[in-house]
Amino acid sequence: MPDLSHFDKLDVPIKEIAHAVYDLAAEVDPNLHRMKRWGFPGFIANSTIVTVCGQPKHVNLQFFYGAHLPNPLGLLEGTGKDLRHIKFRSMPDTKREGVREVVMAAIEYDKTLRDEGLRARAES
Repeated sequence: MPDLSHFDKLDVPIKEIAHAVYDLAAEVDPNLHRMKRWGFPGFIANSTIVTVCGQPKHVNLQFFYGAHLPNPLGLLEGTGKDLRHIKFRSMPDTKREGVREVVMAAIEYDKTLRDEGLRARAES
């Protein structure tokens, strides 16, 4: 069972948005391993693919190699070397066009990365 205790700290409706974003990522590839990373629930394979980070007024779906992903709809935000995120401020945001495609691209990009051995410590 994945550790979603981070979401317990969030107020409604942010908590509901966080669960919806987590479920969205899980549905893209049900075979992804789940693992808490830096205190946030996330999905891993060779490396950390995404984590779901609840903030007081929004939820970030954080892509650890998001700077290397296609972003045709401009969903990815951030300026760091690798990390990018998609912000969700409402439940309708979880249905935005292109979100699933970014998650799929992140999964594909992860296949090109060195295996960090995270699967052995995964929750599932």
